[in-house]
Amino acid sequence: MSRKVTSGAGATVNVVSENGNDRTSAVLGSRIRQARKDAGLSQVRLAQLLNTTQSAISLYEAGQRAVGIDMLLNVARILNRPLHYFLGALDVVLYVRDSRIANLANELEKRPQDIEELIEYWEFVQWRNTQEREQTMELVGGS
Repeated sequence: MSRKVTSGAGATVNVVSENGNDRTSAVLGSRIRQARKDAGLSQVRLAQLLNTTQSAISLYEAGQRAVGIDMLLNVARILNRPLHYFLGALDVVLYVRDSRIANLANELEKRPQDIEELIEYWEFVQWRNTQEREQTMELVGGS
């Protein structure tokens, strides 16, 4: 079974099965549930760590809500599992708007040791953007 990442015109970045089969969300959800339990975390605690709701975690685990790539990367990091734990043995295609993201994902498949560093950098970028927004709000509010 193969996994590949391609660029496409999808509105969001979601994990979907190559043949459109709905079982992908169910399998992915059960793997998230198992990894969470193995880590000794409740749905509530995992939701806190992911900055989401317990309801969202429940829907992911039940396969009733698509898991975006950003969320899946964070789940993998927090639960200390490689992406292939969640995606392995599934025919999966990630549809993304920007071909650079597709290329990055394909390269990360070849070099999984770089994933943690990339996630840390992404978290830094998010933090920096938050700081910039807060500074802008202070300037606007203080005028």
